[in-house]
Amino acid sequence: MAAEKTRRLSEKKKRHINRKRLVRLIVMLLLCAAALFLLIRLVSRRNFREAELVEDNEQSGGSAVSYLHLGGRVLRYSRDGAAMLGEKGKELWNLSYSYADPKAKLQGSCGMIADIGGTGACIFGKDGITGQITTNSPILNLAISDKGTAVLATEEGTTSRLRFYDRTGKELDITATLEMAISGFPLDIALSPDGTGLVVSAGAYISGGLASQLVFYNFGVGKGETNRLIGYFSYEKTLFPEVCYMGGDSVAAVGDDRLVFFDMSTENKPTVAEEVKFDTQITAADMGEDHAAVVRSQASGTGLILEVFDKAGKKCFGTELSEFPRYMEESSRYVLMTSASGVRIWDYKGKLRFEGQLEADAQTVFATDRTTLIQPAGGHLYRYRLR
Repeated sequence: MAAEKTRRLSEKKKRHINRKRLVRLIVMLLLCAAALFLLIRLVSRRNFREAELVEDNEQSGGSAVSYLHLGGRVLRYSRDGAAMLGEKGKELWNLSYSYADPKAKLQGSCGMIADIGGTGACIFGKDGITGQITTNSPILNLAISDKGTAVLATEEGTTSRLRFYDRTGKELDITATLEMAISGFPLDIALSPDGTGLVVSAGAYISGGLASQLVFYNFGVGKGETNRLIGYFSYEKTLFPEVCYMGGDSVAAVGDDRLVFFDMSTENKPTVAEEVKFDTQITAADMGEDHAAVVRSQASGTGLILEVFDKAGKKCFGTELSEFPRYMEESSRYVLMTSASGVRIWDYKGKLRFEGQLEADAQTVFATDRTTLIQPAGGHLYRYRLR
């Protein structure tokens, strides 16, 4: 009995010691996790002191070339053709065409280039061209979805016809029309990421003044509606040159003097979530997947102000500017702006993370990830690391 009692006490003591060791281990792991979290947060929110040049790749194409950023890669396009460039400037694919007035749009991993006023267009992804299109009437505008579904607005007399295509360039049996004498000229069009929702900003000159309509279609739930129309909103004395789907449940529209955010969570009933009116005219704007940024004159008439809003219309921050922006872009982490004095980068809390000069005069600059900048300039493609 004494031996049995001793054995039980020994086992109980071991279990107690094991529990203490387990508690110590859990506490140590929690402390390490907390320290790692704080370190990551500190590193992710630190200011960058310089943009170190790490690569300089010579490019062809001359000065009449435009660039766009597509998921870590760079689209180069001009009147004569287009090419997709990898991070190190190497051509991944190219396409030759002859477009008098090329216009490009991107969404997700897909893009489209169309000849405005002409009849040609092409659809592409990061890995190459997926389809080419030739229309029978002049192209007025274009839109692309994340799935590669595309829309071209074409001019057919007094009517603008919205034609749908799949990613291979095959025309789909889906169309809608706008009577331009009634609804106006299509200033901009945008597709939802899945390609079922479409918004058109149409501008017109009515009763002696400018006016516009924002017209919403849905080609999924809107089948029972006339012309697939699910909503429209009219505005007097205001034009909306740009509309954008911010994810699948929100649309933003930039007007002359306002930002309007629409809630699309009920697919067949768009509603105004927020309308932000300004007391001065908007002079520059950019819209991304989650945020919209505008630059406008200050009410005092001296200087400019940059204001950034989330997709619900809530203001994230505002900051004064002394120079007009040459280029502005919103990545998943930053608002980036170039001007005569160089590049400035803010996070979405309004903290200025970087301010400085680059190797070449700052025009177009892309933030491809948290610490990488890509700058196409003067026949070169520069890559920088923020430090």
